[in-house]
Amino acid sequence: MKSNFYLLILLLAMTTNIFTNCGKQTELAQKTIAVIDDHYKISFADLHKYVYDEYFHRRYRDKSEAYRRALDEMVLDQLKCIDFFKRGLNNDPQLMQQLQRYINEELIVKYFESEYLGKYTSEEFARKTYDQIGKEVYYQQIILNKPENASDAQLDALKNQALEIKTKAEQRVDFNELIKQYAANNAPDVSVLTIDWKKSMVSPHNRVIFSLNKGDVRILDEYNAYYVVKITDVRPIKLKPFNKVKDELISQLQEGYYYTSLDEYDRDKKALVNEDSIVWNEKALDQLVKWSRIPNFYKAIYRDTLQNAISNGRNLTILTYPESQVDLKEYLRLLNEILILGDSREITKEQLKEFIIEALRSDQIVRKARDLGLEKEVFNPYTNNPALKYKIVELYDKAVIESQIPEPTEAALWEFYQANRDSLYYQLEKINLYAMIYSDKSEADQMWAKIQAGTPFNEASNRWFVKTFIKDRDGQIKSYLSQEPPYLGEAAFKLKEGEVDGVIEYTDPDKGRQYAVIKCEKRTPEKQLTYDEVRKSIADDFINYHRKQISQEVTKYLYDNYEVNINEKLLDKAIKSLSDEKKKSSKSSSKKGK
Repeated sequence: MKSNFYLLILLLAMTTNIFTNCGKQTELAQKTIAVIDDHYKISFADLHKYVYDEYFHRRYRDKSEAYRRALDEMVLDQLKCIDFFKRGLNNDPQLMQQLQRYINEELIVKYFESEYLGKYTSEEFARKTYDQIGKEVYYQQIILNKPENASDAQLDALKNQALEIKTKAEQRVDFNELIKQYAANNAPDVSVLTIDWKKSMVSPHNRVIFSLNKGDVRILDEYNAYYVVKITDVRPIKLKPFNKVKDELISQLQEGYYYTSLDEYDRDKKALVNEDSIVWNEKALDQLVKWSRIPNFYKAIYRDTLQNAISNGRNLTILTYPESQVDLKEYLRLLNEILILGDSREITKEQLKEFIIEALRSDQIVRKARDLGLEKEVFNPYTNNPALKYKIVELYDKAVIESQIPEPTEAALWEFYQANRDSLYYQLEKINLYAMIYSDKSEADQMWAKIQAGTPFNEASNRWFVKTFIKDRDGQIKSYLSQEPPYLGEAAFKLKEGEVDGVIEYTDPDKGRQYAVIKCEKRTPEKQLTYDEVRKSIADDFINYHRKQISQEVTKYLYDNYEVNINEKLLDKAIKSLSDEKKKSSKSSSKKGK
């Protein structure tokens, strides 16, 4: 049961350029389209990523609307983060307790980036590297593959063979002859390979080769093979000035030294707690395992369960080690602030031990990060960490919006009903429709014939769409809770409940001519709802109504009190560039198809 730190680091470290079709579009993507509070900037690349991460591209048919709504949400969330600190909510102990684990997870990442990866991505290190990369290394190699599940004797034999090749090469035996003699599969490759500075960043293996001098022979022991490498030549190459390649070089260093940094971090972190020095309380562990196997224990009830045990004088000691001990109270703190378990229904005692040790080590990393002053870099109004920002916004809504919602007493609900009787509680006529939709009329005709021959609609196909339409008081038909035009609305309202019809033709601007076979699944009549009829839902309606009203007031307050500047021309241009590229791709695909 590994720590989720590795996954977290990988997710944060991986960067993907979402605009790869041409340099001009990439340049456009990096431009700033919004500035908030004269400090926080949103590029079009940020917006594009958010649109797809949060599925705005699926929620809205119109591309411009999808991007603008996503931008509105990004701006509002950032304003809430800024106001969270302005209101001093970051000093509220109860709110901070809910945020602490998110902050600490980011602190661990920041500590890794600062103290480990940062060693290899600083400008100083980049400058030193730059002074050594103005060359191209030419080499030949012999690969001695390690058999799968090789024994120690087999590995020793391979190693001795590698040493034998190295000795001969150093004695000036022609390396091409050595390749022919020792290369596997009787198909020796005597070609000369090259490594430049970019290739050298790909792996530690390449970095070693790149660091060698002409005539050097080296054995590289990798997990899958022994590599005997001979450097045949080292030729100088001309580099661009440092300032012009600095950013690219640092990016390459980040990628090339990532796993080296992670190995160093992992080694040092492991040394923080000596597992051999731990004395476990087996009875306490048995109790924890028993609790952990309760479904959703760490999602819903761990706090109350552990707190009740502590309050009742059962603060069991789980483990002791030279530096300290962990009892239930400390375990509760580790869960709240450092690491949490997910599905633990099948957890073993050994897995639980591993988890606790990981939490202890992570806790020490968090303390080291705080001592370095990294918390200010992590927890601030302009944090870029998505999980932390989401949690700040959630707690802001709770403290600023939810706290203002009045209590839904019986008197308040009755007054709410009277005030909204003719709007919220006037039931418009509604149709719930099932629709099989085709682009090919012959397919629709076949399905309609099948149904007319006696096959029930629900059995005729295992795929249909659910669409809902309403008719307002003016008799206008609209799609219900959908942005789609009511293409099938008129046909739907001609049907009684349970009736079917086909083939209905209509034109979708995006899909062209469409053909539908439909069934009226349910028809709800128009009528005035009484208080008794809405009693089950009116409390939720009351809360949602006030939440919406207060949210609108808070949004207005935020926009009135903080500066938001959006570059509308650039936003339009960037959105249009995506549409143009989509059209080009479609044309290209059509040509290939022909």
